[in-house]
Amino acid sequence: MLAAAAALPAGCLLWAALPILTQGGWLAHFASTTLPHQALASLLVALEATALAFAVGALPAVLVSRFEFRGRGLVGVLALLPLLFAPSVAGNSWTVMFSHDFFASRHALALNLGLASAPYVFVVFRVAAARMPRAFAELAAALGHGRAARVRHVHLPLYAVPAAAAAMIVCAQVVGDYATAERLGIDTLSVGIHNLWLASQSSNVAAIVSTVLTLPAVLLVIAAAWASTSIMSQNPVPPAAAAAARRPLAAPAAAALVAWCGAWSLPGFFVPEYFTLRWAVLAWQRTRFAAIPGDVLNTAATALAVAVTVFVVCALTALVMRAGARSRLAERMPWLFLLNYFLPPLVLALAFVMMSRDGSWLAERLGPLRDTRLLVVVPVALRLMPFAMLPMLDALRRTPPALIEAARSFGAGPLRARAAAFAGHVLPALALGAALVFLEAVKELDLSLTLQPFGYSSLALKIYAFARFQNMDRAAVWVLLSQALMLAPLALLWWRMARLDAARR
Repeated sequence: MLAAAAALPAGCLLWAALPILTQGGWLAHFASTTLPHQALASLLVALEATALAFAVGALPAVLVSRFEFRGRGLVGVLALLPLLFAPSVAGNSWTVMFSHDFFASRHALALNLGLASAPYVFVVFRVAAARMPRAFAELAAALGHGRAARVRHVHLPLYAVPAAAAAMIVCAQVVGDYATAERLGIDTLSVGIHNLWLASQSSNVAAIVSTVLTLPAVLLVIAAAWASTSIMSQNPVPPAAAAAARRPLAAPAAAALVAWCGAWSLPGFFVPEYFTLRWAVLAWQRTRFAAIPGDVLNTAATALAVAVTVFVVCALTALVMRAGARSRLAERMPWLFLLNYFLPPLVLALAFVMMSRDGSWLAERLGPLRDTRLLVVVPVALRLMPFAMLPMLDALRRTPPALIEAARSFGAGPLRARAAAFAGHVLPALALGAALVFLEAVKELDLSLTLQPFGYSSLALKIYAFARFQNMDRAAVWVLLSQALMLAPLALLWWRMARLDAARR
């Protein structure tokens, strides 16, 4: 049932598009005109953004996990700070302050999206590096293999899965981005679908074009689910396997690493933050404070509803699955939620527009609820579900089934036994995932922009409305308020990253 809910938006689009795929010549026209240029632009941006995100996120994560040096905590803070800015907000800040052509180019788009994705690359590699056993590299060194050979034959295979996962995250961010690309004038796939949908005024035409992105997303999910259950599940590395003491890092190398992270945090956070604070002070007298409480409450309520929805769905999934299970089908079904993350938000929004349009089955069942924030909460929750679902599955895979059996032997019922067994592994992963979902829901724009009910407002929508007319000074207060809402989840994420070293102390 949960798997069906995860695949429902993509299934709805394919169901609507496949019977009319060749009618009207829309797909052929799209494929022979704008699609190649938009696909090439998206590919080039994705390659640049991935390279930047790996340089800014992966390299510090591995070094922080492997070495002890002064400033390790500072590196973690600097790596996570860009999460406080949506890429569209940072991109708008640069274009308002500087008129150079670079800030409205494809390279600037890659810079913004790469820096926005780097914190998640840091998290992926930080968790992976904390679990990597060092015995393989030490054995290779004892057998006489040099550093280059150890990197090629030991470290690269070990980091292949986290590298693929991080690359998928960056590519999903790039392909799914609309607001930043539209603001900078870069014709990516999301911008092209939006323009065609707007020009044709037909959801069927947009659905036909969306199949170009839906089918590759399905293939990516199949590959990710196979890798998770066929590679990672067969080779689980417990954190205790990496409990050896960190080696000291030479002072020049440590200083270079801190300087590297600090330098990239300037465009990623500190310079846009300086602009924002300055604009907030300058526009303080012209700020409409009467609208602020409603926007803050709307944003907080929507983000909280999304986080609670995700938490409940993931908790139910954990309860119906067996700890340490190796059932391939059961393990792969929850990965279908990843499909909605690989789909661009505009495509996901199109699916909900088609499912809830007048006269549809869903519209009749929802009734007045169709005109509430529910139509924003559900698609946002589906898109952000992997942020909690995948860590929960990882924690469940590492939970010994004997814990549940021990709780049952002491007289606990089935649900209570699972709750007791999951408290130390699954619950922290779920809490962190829900916090990340809340953080991303505060910044979410594309789905709200398309599906917002009449009279709905939020901090992200107000920022976008101001930014469309280059009024970033008017938007500054709303940007700072959104950052205030994201501080607690960001602090929790930093704390959990620091706790990865607890087993080594």
